[in-house]
Amino acid sequence: MSNRVEDVQMLRLAKAFYKIKSSDVRRAVVQYVEEQLEKEEREEKKRA
Repeated sequence: MSNRVEDVQMLRLAKAFYKIKSSDVRRAVVQYVEEQLEKEEREEKKRA
């Protein structure tokens, strides 16, 4: 994927995130993303 497409996707994600009014939903989104990052990092360590 090109950097331009990734940049546009990141902007769309940020824009959508800021539209979320509920702090509980925002917290859940951040928590989910952090969990996915941890999974990805564990998988990368297994491959190394």
